[in-house]
Amino acid sequence: MTIIIDDPSPRTGATRESRMTTNFLIGTASLLAIMVASSAMAQTVPAEAPAAPAAAPPAQTDAIDEAAGGEEIVVTGIRRSLADATALKRNNIGIVDAISSEDIGRFPDQNLAESLQRVTGVQITRNKGEGSRVALRGLGPNFTQTLYNGRQIATPGGGRSFSFTSLSSDFVSAVEVIKSPSAEQVEGGLAGLVNVRVARPLDAGRDVIAVTAEGIYEENPNRVTPHASLFVNKVINDRFAANFGINYEKRRVLSAGYLGYGAENGIEARRNPPLDYNRDGDFNDAYRFIHTTNLVAQDGKFERVTMIGGLQFKPTDTLDLYADGFFSDFKDYSIYNEHQVRFTNIQGAGAGIVGSTVADGYLTALDANGVDHRSDTRPIDTRDKLFTGAAGGIWTLDQLKVSGEFTYSKARRISTNYGFAINSRARASYDTGGNLGREPTVAFQRGYDPLDPSTFNLLAVGGTYRAPSIDRNYDGRLDVARDIDLADAKLVLKAGGMFANRKSAFNSRTFNLTSRQFAAALGQPYNANIEGGSTSAAPILGQVDYSKFVQPSLGVYLAPNLNAFFDRIPLSTVLSLAPPQAQLANDFTVTERSYAGYGQLDIRALDDRFNGNVGLRYVHTDQTSDGNAADLSTLLVRRGGIITVVQGTTPVSIDNSYSEWLPSANLSYDLTPQLKIRGAVARTLTRPDIGLLSPTLSVDANTSTINARNPNLRPYLSNQIDLSLEYYFAKSGLLSAAVFYKDVKNFIINSANSVTQTVQLEEGGSRQQVFLLRQPRNGASSKIKGFELGAQVPFTFLPGPFDGLGVLGNFTYLDLGDVVVTQGQPAIPISGASKRSYNIAGYYEKSGFGIRASYNYRNGFVNDPTSTFGDGDYQRSYGQLDISASYDLNRMVTLNADLTNATNAKIINDTGVGLLRGVVDNGRRVTAGVRVRF
Repeated sequence: MTIIIDDPSPRTGATRESRMTTNFLIGTASLLAIMVASSAMAQTVPAEAPAAPAAAPPAQTDAIDEAAGGEEIVVTGIRRSLADATALKRNNIGIVDAISSEDIGRFPDQNLAESLQRVTGVQITRNKGEGSRVALRGLGPNFTQTLYNGRQIATPGGGRSFSFTSLSSDFVSAVEVIKSPSAEQVEGGLAGLVNVRVARPLDAGRDVIAVTAEGIYEENPNRVTPHASLFVNKVINDRFAANFGINYEKRRVLSAGYLGYGAENGIEARRNPPLDYNRDGDFNDAYRFIHTTNLVAQDGKFERVTMIGGLQFKPTDTLDLYADGFFSDFKDYSIYNEHQVRFTNIQGAGAGIVGSTVADGYLTALDANGVDHRSDTRPIDTRDKLFTGAAGGIWTLDQLKVSGEFTYSKARRISTNYGFAINSRARASYDTGGNLGREPTVAFQRGYDPLDPSTFNLLAVGGTYRAPSIDRNYDGRLDVARDIDLADAKLVLKAGGMFANRKSAFNSRTFNLTSRQFAAALGQPYNANIEGGSTSAAPILGQVDYSKFVQPSLGVYLAPNLNAFFDRIPLSTVLSLAPPQAQLANDFTVTERSYAGYGQLDIRALDDRFNGNVGLRYVHTDQTSDGNAADLSTLLVRRGGIITVVQGTTPVSIDNSYSEWLPSANLSYDLTPQLKIRGAVARTLTRPDIGLLSPTLSVDANTSTINARNPNLRPYLSNQIDLSLEYYFAKSGLLSAAVFYKDVKNFIINSANSVTQTVQLEEGGSRQQVFLLRQPRNGASSKIKGFELGAQVPFTFLPGPFDGLGVLGNFTYLDLGDVVVTQGQPAIPISGASKRSYNIAGYYEKSGFGIRASYNYRNGFVNDPTSTFGDGDYQRSYGQLDISASYDLNRMVTLNADLTNATNAKIINDTGVGLLRGVVDNGRRVTAGVRVRF
């Protein structure tokens, strides 16, 4: 279950569009103002000549300003970060954006994803308010390849996208967003590459000890937790150096609010028992209605330990050897309380419709007896461990350079997520007030007491317990480069090869403790005639209070108390009564072996005003998918409907292979010392998500869906063109504009067919049930077009003290093509991308004091075009304001403070017709502390 969050004010479709237009105009006007200011500044400040390529990572080389008297002043902080990022962009042949560290151990944001959202064309997802995954130029996170020092990283939980919650920013020197690929780069990033750079020990050039100690205050749980890190870089001599870093961070998090799931299509005659929704005396009608009103509170913690280490040895002037590693241990634990009133399930004595209001085929209000009233407590425990290491060397002799590297990366996730099927039969109603876009008012009627524990029955306890998944990758590469000097040009001829072996596996482990077992363990009565078999849940229920975040009348409710449950039945007893078992229809192993070779020519000519590369990469992939084919005639639904089991399976192994040629060219030309034009063309690919390649399927009898996978899927392919114009001026000033075009093929669509299966019920008997069977396949294509505007303007032309001011911003517009997601259905917009997004930031830095305020905005987008009931999941527009400040007490000690989500913005989701799906509050976050550097 995914909780998504935004601005809490309900909006109709027309209102939402007007706000989108307003935000678009604000963003455009702001950028125009920046450009006008920069034009005035450019006339008063001499432009700088293009900088030479940096010999070391920019975050490890002090930025230098020239004072009026010729004195050199070392620049740190915000200005240094912007200057280094601008240099990275300017000196790259391709189309690249970057974020650089303000100093060692001082990245602009604690979370790398939140830093990256300020880059043009980047949009992010969040996990409980913290930046998680990165999407680039209109395509989802799985289309962005994330690298660590240029190498591939395994991903906890499998998949192609990397979660930045696993990686602390404390040791990062720079992050590059590479939008136009070259043949020498690792394939896989159809949308682009994100390269996280950590400097090697000798490249840092000096001994450094950096210590950070901070407190993190979370507004919602009202708790303060620690963040501390230590980084040491030791240069033994000019031949050998080592570094080591360790980071510990803990956060208390609380996400709470409303979750609605969308609108179910209720056919009166097919309900059990039949229901007369509009009370017209027959069962011939069908209406869309709110499946459930679900009030949720996910109360838990993040805990992360990150360690890095590196060695660098230069035994001769021509040989550079290195080894480095990165380890992360990330724990995400929460207690997920939910208070459900399930209007999809109306049964029992006296069940029936009392009243309703109908508008445009929707039940905008509904009052009934026998409504399924549920309370659940789910311990959700996810632990991700990730290691990546590399050893390599670079040998340089005259004009020849040979480099080689071997890398190993392994990620392991252990997941626990089980819940309680506990319900009562309520007399309850919901009312939207005729406005589908607002949270419905829920009330309990006719004397029903929702806080009476004696009315609640336990049906089952079950779910996932310590299910492991592993993603392992090792690869090696060899590259050769030869410099060729001509009379009017410098050429570099490059060639190389690479192999990679990746294996991803998932093993399910689920248990199901029945109400009969629960009753026997507690010595209390079991009733086979209530809810198909149940026992009283009263001994394990307790009150919880989240009325601060949801409707006050529903914020206090009964939920299973884990301590009360395990005091009566210890976990060891639960697992002995109901041992976790593998669900073979869900288990798989996918092995992917790829081989690549390339040739590339780099060109520098016309007094270094012209730079470019042209190359060709060949990629071959062999894939083996192992799993178990499901026998759908053996479906079993556990009591309470919380687990659907495929009892019969047959082992299966499926091979697939494909090859692709990937040409690319990147060209840049300095029209003037300040004005640069770039162009790039390329063919790129992204392999399908690992989970889609397994020969498995999952069944949910509650929503009547079967989701199958497909081991024969082909990679996504894109032919793309990029053009950009960049104007550099003064102290890291920059104006830029870019256009891009991607013709993407092999989009994955879902074939959808209705199948009728006999379902066995655990309490006895069977039923015929119609399922929607979905399976992915290749077939769709789309064209993505867009433009980007960027500006970075330091106001150094102003008199002191105002010369410490500066502004920066960017705007991205995407023209997203539609894609057929379900076979036979109309094309719909691409998921996960906003058409318009912008960032506006202002900063001031002077005399050791720095402050920055950044506002990031993206308009509404498709989160899931179909969702559970086919009505879609659409996220409304979202804007977030972050503020950070620092003060250098001296060259060694810096005080800092950060405020994240200053306006307490919330993420709101609707269905395709504007029915509210969810609104959840993450709250503000304040971080404050001290950084010390020796």
